Amino acid sequence: MRAMILGAGGMLGHDLVAAAPPGIALFLYTRADLDITDKASLTARVAEAQPEVVINAAAYTAVDRAESERELAFRANAEAVGELGRIAARVGARVVHFSTDYVFDGTASQPYKEDSTTNPINTYGESKLAGEAALTHSGADFLIVRTQWLFGAHGRSFARTMWERARAGLKTTVVDDQKGRPTSTIDLARASWTLIRERASGLFHAANDGVATWFDVAEYIFSRLAKSDLLTPCTTATFPTPARRPLYGVLDLHKLETLLATPLPDWRSAVDTFLRQPAVAETWSRTAVDR
Repeated sequence: MRAMILGAGGMLGHDLVAAAPPGIALFLYTRADLDITDKASLTARVAEAQPEVVINAAAYTAVDRAESERELAFRANAEAVGELGRIAARVGARVVHFSTDYVFDGTASQPYKEDSTTNPINTYGESKLAGEAALTHSGADFLIVRTQWLFGAHGRSFARTMWERARAGLKTTVVDDQKGRPTSTIDLARASWTLIRERASGLFHAANDGVATWFDVAEYIFSRLAKSDLLTPCTTATFPTPARRPLYGVLDLHKLETLLATPLPDWRSAVDTFLRQPAVAETWSRTAVDR
């Protein structure tokens, strides 16, 4: 199989490369290599690679900044995705694209299924939902994977920030009324390759098992250094941000788990694995010696 990965230098892109099955011919493009909003360059690269699958891990992900950069967010997350679909359709390639729980408004009390009503409450979510629609109507064979609360060893994430603050001994306040599924990019990457191998199409939700608040994640990480006393919970209302966040973004995983042999690991196990990875473990070891 010939697979083209866009955004290969990002947190998810890096793990998609690492988790690629044997026998896959990979064509990798980082942001520096290819701007997905550049139609001419995108067309040329796809024509050169002649991929069977184009995996789009490139996106505008600055959730708060999107409120003041709406045009940029929609250009990368919606317009470019639709164009990618049309380009892929012309060469007969399937497009695998990643979306977000932020397409939902967070007012539910049960996990969101793939066909649950969407109603984004911030610009980022609106742009990602528009990207889903653009790809769906592009004429390409597609797979859209909605996921949430990503963390990985090769990028910035909430989990990494909490680890850095814990080892620095910094007092930290974290919201405790937003619920979701913390998700490891390496686990997501492996699940995505399984979906590709099984020729899954349409819309799937993919995330690690278990539900948590942001405070739960922070407490789990701070407890590794016996520093839970540095944490203080707060409500979303007392911690305002430019972009509104869904209070309940839990994704229903039944469709994915029906296809996979086993569910993705529990988020706590995924965090443990994250902390053991070389890019993180070095600071773990150094902190342990300092203690």
